[in-house]
Amino acid sequence: MPNSKPMSCVAGALRRARWAGFALTWAALSAGARPAAAQAAPAEESDEPLGAYLDALVQAGRMPGEPATTERLRQVLEEAEALFARGDARPATAVLFGVVESRRFEPLRDTPSYQNAEFLLGRALARGRAFRGAERYLGRVVARGTSQPYFVPAYRAMVDLALETARFAAVAARLDALAPPDTLPEDSRDERAYLSGRAVWGDGPRADAAFASVSPRSRLFPAALYFRGLIAVRQGELDGARKAFCRIADQRARDRLTFNVDHRFFRLKDMARLALGRIAHERGRYDEAYLHYFAIPEESERLNAALFEASWSMLQKGQFVAARAFAEQFDRLFPRSPLRPEVALLRANLAVKTCQFDGARTEATALVSRYQPLSALASRVRTDEAARRHLLLRLMDGQAGQGDDLEGQLVQVLALDDDFRERLAMLSELEVDRAEALVSVETWRALGALAETARTRQPPTASVEAVVVLEDTQRLLAQAPPDPDLVSRLTALARDASSLAYPMAEAGPYASEARKARDTLTALDELRAQTLHSLRESLRVAVADADERLRNILAKTRLVHIDAVVGKKKKLELEIAGLAEGRLPAALFYKMQAEGTLADDEIYWPFEGEEWADEYENYR
Repeated sequence: MPNSKPMSCVAGALRRARWAGFALTWAALSAGARPAAAQAAPAEESDEPLGAYLDALVQAGRMPGEPATTERLRQVLEEAEALFARGDARPATAVLFGVVESRRFEPLRDTPSYQNAEFLLGRALARGRAFRGAERYLGRVVARGTSQPYFVPAYRAMVDLALETARFAAVAARLDALAPPDTLPEDSRDERAYLSGRAVWGDGPRADAAFASVSPRSRLFPAALYFRGLIAVRQGELDGARKAFCRIADQRARDRLTFNVDHRFFRLKDMARLALGRIAHERGRYDEAYLHYFAIPEESERLNAALFEASWSMLQKGQFVAARAFAEQFDRLFPRSPLRPEVALLRANLAVKTCQFDGARTEATALVSRYQPLSALASRVRTDEAARRHLLLRLMDGQAGQGDDLEGQLVQVLALDDDFRERLAMLSELEVDRAEALVSVETWRALGALAETARTRQPPTASVEAVVVLEDTQRLLAQAPPDPDLVSRLTALARDASSLAYPMAEAGPYASEARKARDTLTALDELRAQTLHSLRESLRVAVADADERLRNILAKTRLVHIDAVVGKKKKLELEIAGLAEGRLPAALFYKMQAEGTLADDEIYWPFEGEEWADEYENYR
């Protein structure tokens, strides 16, 4: 299921202005249009002044002022849908804003095409991770009532927003305010029930009751089954959990579908199979566990865990050949998996179990040689803030896990979760947002300076010292290493120097817009700091987990050394006892049997490959 990304919706809210199309606004205002606050009445919501900006574009002659018609609306929708289908969310958003925030299209607000534009705009904003803006426009569609054609898909899209941002209770309350639960159609009731279960996930009985009310005809029914299985596992009811997981995993594509599915289903199916394998393993049903693990397809993201756990199940069963085959396949497919230390320990145990005691000691020695330095590094990074910061810089590099040095190997064994990767991607997005916000601030100031120059015939004055500091800071930013803290401090210094060099008052009639752009930049800086803090905390937890794992594996490796030495000693004792009684060891017996058939001028040459027919003297 999607992971929680609560800060992403904040970033999306700050991002909405640039998605609206800064280029169009610049074109209108540079043509001499008055500021939005004085141009027209405010838009439907005060935080979305795009309607006034579009009016300014029309008055400035930068947009066609022809009347909006149904045919024109249909053409705009076709263009936006084509862009959206290609994955171009930003241009699709700009096109759709020109419909839903334009007063020209107000006479068509009650038509299905206009509602389609609102719905598609909400989806495009959600794809661009502008979640607050997406919620606003989807909410407008939901508020029109259950009888409208886009109510059900808009309700679904808002539930998807809740799942994407982990704002289960907040979005549920918003939906209830827009459409009371007792008025919902069946599909929306199922969506609302699932959302209720996620909102009370910590309360097992309440969550189970909510998930149980989801109909099999709902697209969320498999997910509800999976969560019911997890609740049963927590309560120790393994039979109930197995029943829930089996209902997901046994759904076959060739069979007639017993419930609707969406893009979540196949991921859930793999997770259900993995859960069934673990339940069977816990119960000692290793053959059954093997079947569940084996059913996970090669393209699944859960395959590495399945191979590792299947190998352990076969080891427990005593099927050592199968266990080794799974381990070898793991090594071949996942050379940089975080589970590699555990698989190395498994191979050493396999060697002990098959009486290959010298091989077991070799495996154990290689394991200690490779992972003892990593354990020492993990212990140091765990307590050293500067080392963790350096490691974070390494992770921000796309080649972080590719190096063969110690730090690169440590990155490979870190069990970093999806939330960490999402925040890491979000940090790079914030860099783009901050750069665009800074351009926005300078653009509004430049417009104000032009307006003031046109009015007074004199350019506004600037603080020479602040300008020098600003230019120096911008040069430092261009040459700065990729250190998030350093870049944040330099950016804040550049923002402050820019405010001193070009005060907001000098933005003239656009001072309000310049101030809002500056506030957006400040908010982005704060969000970036929060993201960095959460990344450092997630990395600290991951390093601590890796430290504990490696310590535990090295401790068990010492036991493998002891078992190998004791096993070899016991084997030699048995062979000596057998020799004393006149019995030869099997390997020695067959070797002596072969050597006993050789003449004095012949030697024993063990067979090491295939035989070819023409190697025989009597070949015909």
